[in-house]
Amino acid sequence: MAGNHGDLHAYLRILWRWKLLILAFVVLIPAATYLYVSSKPKVYESSVLLQVQALAVDTSLFGAETPAPQSQTLLSAARLVTTTAVAREAAKELGEPLSTARPLLDNVTATADVQADFIAVAARAPTARRAAAVANAFAAAVVTNRTNQAVGRLNATIGRVEEQLNKITGQASIARDGRKQLSEQLQRLRALRAAQGNNARIVEPAIAAETPVAPRVTRTVILAAIVALLLAFGAVALAQGSDRKIRDPSELEDITGKPLLSAVPRSAFDDELDGAAEEAFQTLRASLTYFNVDREIKSVLITSPAQGDGKTTVATNLARAMARAGKDVILVDADLRRPQVAWRFHVPGSTGLGSVLVGETGLQQAFVEPEADTLAGRLRVLPAGPPPPNPSELLASQRMTRLVDKLMGVCDLVIIDSTPLLTVSDSLPLVEVVSGTVLVARVNETSKEAVKRLQTLIANAGGTLLGTVATGTAASALYGGYGYGYRQDAAANGVPRAAAGLP
Repeated sequence: MAGNHGDLHAYLRILWRWKLLILAFVVLIPAATYLYVSSKPKVYESSVLLQVQALAVDTSLFGAETPAPQSQTLLSAARLVTTTAVAREAAKELGEPLSTARPLLDNVTATADVQADFIAVAARAPTARRAAAVANAFAAAVVTNRTNQAVGRLNATIGRVEEQLNKITGQASIARDGRKQLSEQLQRLRALRAAQGNNARIVEPAIAAETPVAPRVTRTVILAAIVALLLAFGAVALAQGSDRKIRDPSELEDITGKPLLSAVPRSAFDDELDGAAEEAFQTLRASLTYFNVDREIKSVLITSPAQGDGKTTVATNLARAMARAGKDVILVDADLRRPQVAWRFHVPGSTGLGSVLVGETGLQQAFVEPEADTLAGRLRVLPAGPPPPNPSELLASQRMTRLVDKLMGVCDLVIIDSTPLLTVSDSLPLVEVVSGTVLVARVNETSKEAVKRLQTLIANAGGTLLGTVATGTAASALYGGYGYGYRQDAAANGVPRAAAGLP
């Protein structure tokens, strides 16, 4: 359950980091869609219902076809609606030129409802009144067409009957019954012709619609918003996957598989530490114990991939935090090329580690003790001293190894400020001498590949990576996981309050 909770927070952090990208998608795409759809001309639709009967021309005596089933009649009538002949008749109904028949036909559809015995004729137009007028015109054209068709068939049949009757009248030999039968048939056909206006009729005329059927602005914008959100998530996944920089402290855990010991805010690089920065280094002090309860930590090497990642800031402030907690701490500046520790503590750097290694100065004479009156414990600093001509050889020497062993024997913790190992590998031999190494990476500056390379370098040199520290984070990164939140979690998980740095 806790893992799922952590994953959720990780996803939320990713989404929050790319919030502007997501916002651009979910705002700009629906807005552009709205502007585009709103600019489209409105389209109205109206429908008219037709009832159609089979052409009841009962002329079986004269070889006429048997009337078709009603379903076939409806389908045939529906197809008739979208013919050029009906469109031309509709144009006449509207009082328009016959040349408008084709454009009219492009905006008319007909659907047969076999169950209800109706045909729905729908027309679309830029205005509601126009749509209703076109639909009614096509319906009237269908009625006229079918009436004319039926009357035409009946007229042809009547003509044949009249022709036969005339022939019989001129032949006295024909029986009276034959003439009578033809006369009755002729009367029925004439009556049927008179009634053909009812074989198709408008049941429900079209009326002007109140709202357009297109464009459907609301629905289209909602769909655009959904698509925009999906595209935004895809863009975030793509951006996250292709981003080479460390953007969130939690990424260090994902890359190295080692615990994130602390997230140090940007304010830690100021001359005066604020509360958030102080909290971050207290967390780092507690984390070294919390995450390494199965081993004794007597010495720690602080390193980073490149210059400017904040390793010296981490080393000096970790030393202060340990000393304030009552520990006896020795801080060694092993960056013999670009030493910073003496400058950070405002102490002389004329003698130091280099002087001790070449035998120019004794160890006790090289130590300085800054801030002695403000610490509960003890903090001794061994500056780098003057830059030697051969820093790599000095740090890889047996004398350096013996010095580290000696220092571990006279204090609680030795903290070594290393060179940035991917830039200058002078301090690399020390990774197997110390109890463990802490990797420092700067958010938005250090690349993921650099972290991987440095971890591999430490492992290949026989070192142990204790964990990572993220520097340059926003203050919000300290809470809800890495700062005060972490210390609460430590206590909640049964870690002794003293070990977690809690009062």
